[in-house]
Amino acid sequence: MLWDSNALLAFFLNASAALLVFALIARISLAEPGLLLLNFLFCFVCSWRLISVLYLDIFGPIASEQLERSIGPGLASVPLGACQILVFLMLLASFHPQRLKALAVTSNFRMLNVLPAGRFDFFNLVFWIVLLFEVALWIEMLRGGTIPIISKIERLDYSRELGGFLHGRLMDWGPMLAFQLGLFFGAPVLRGARFDYRFAALFGGLMFYLLFVGHRFSSFFLYFSFFIMPLGCILLGRSKAAAFDHSAFFRMLRALWLPVAGLAALVLGALIYSYAVVRAGESESLEAKLTQRLLVQQGEMWWMTYERVFLHGDWNARRAFFRLFVDPFNPNRNSTMQLLMELGLPTERAHDLFNWGIAYAGGWPEVLFELSGPINGFLLAAISAILFAEFLFLLTRCVVEERYVTCFFLTPILYAIEINFASGMMNSFIQLTFMTKLAAAIFVYVLEDRWRAWMTASISPRVDQATVLEKEVMP
Repeated sequence: MLWDSNALLAFFLNASAALLVFALIARISLAEPGLLLLNFLFCFVCSWRLISVLYLDIFGPIASEQLERSIGPGLASVPLGACQILVFLMLLASFHPQRLKALAVTSNFRMLNVLPAGRFDFFNLVFWIVLLFEVALWIEMLRGGTIPIISKIERLDYSRELGGFLHGRLMDWGPMLAFQLGLFFGAPVLRGARFDYRFAALFGGLMFYLLFVGHRFSSFFLYFSFFIMPLGCILLGRSKAAAFDHSAFFRMLRALWLPVAGLAALVLGALIYSYAVVRAGESESLEAKLTQRLLVQQGEMWWMTYERVFLHGDWNARRAFFRLFVDPFNPNRNSTMQLLMELGLPTERAHDLFNWGIAYAGGWPEVLFELSGPINGFLLAAISAILFAEFLFLLTRCVVEERYVTCFFLTPILYAIEINFASGMMNSFIQLTFMTKLAAAIFVYVLEDRWRAWMTASISPRVDQATVLEKEVMP
């Protein structure tokens, strides 16, 4: 294949942007592996999307099945890579070694030091509550008389038509539950103990349930990403502490290779079953379907925004704001993807897809450029990156300081922020429910902070008296 000079220049620019993004991911993985665990979701999603856009840029024009048109080639990888680079640079700045060292020094408060002897075991209480919930989930599914994986029912159809009350709550709160399980799984490390494997078993039970109700890669990946986030927080928050045993921590992580391999086999089996059994009628076009799913669909919405905004200057902030926050087609779902699909598809077809519960991949940073154009879009990307990185640092501090109540109230906010970076969902931030969750999280943080200060002050006199007595009895 012979390329002219313009094509070679475009290839060089696209490849350079992609290589710089992957170099930053490698830098984070080697220097701060805890930051990789904390941002595994973003790293994976942005890498997949960038590879997809790079494929469209280099090998285009490529026929898009979902858009029903051809897209590419171009320079779409360059602005997308620039936005992703901004996020990684802000993460490295927020989790600078000096800040992590200061966090390790100041996060010495331990709940075990202030709670009275004979206290009830909070971890046991959480374990039994979640265990009862999971048992009730299975009972609810079995009583319904339909097991989706056996009946070849798609997960969306089951949730919409057959799923019970508890199943609905899991679909709403599942990733947040996975985060809490990861927190209680890793929290004993903060006290020098081993992981609490009971919570890993509970997480495994959730994965099996998702398999039986027809879920595939996206759900397993999302739940797993939230489960390992607290481990990243612990590693980041304690990595600079002198007493933290890095080798012991990573030995415990390596000991989990068997369940992680089992989870990978579970996901692979779910994918094979989905395409070979549930979608057996599409087997003749399996290769084309996989190509579209892996290399086209992840980047097609960004390529459409790149074409409209960067190539044709076709962006309308007022229209975008109105469709995002004032009058979306379905205000209860992601209005960002509704806007992008309305711009890229015939309106009637886009609305039919929304009614069927179908949304395309993408959303961030497309929505930022649809709102503010090709220049100010980068400013919005930088602002969102700063807020994202600083919130994750706050979450890390709460985890390593064992602020379990605050972490519980921060988790819904974390979910909204992560979903925004994965799918561009911005209308959740203006909902009354989100404002209530934010206010509750701030109130709980302040309340817990005052309680911790009071408990620390109450035990200080006892510690001082013990020190004086020790000096008096020493020869």
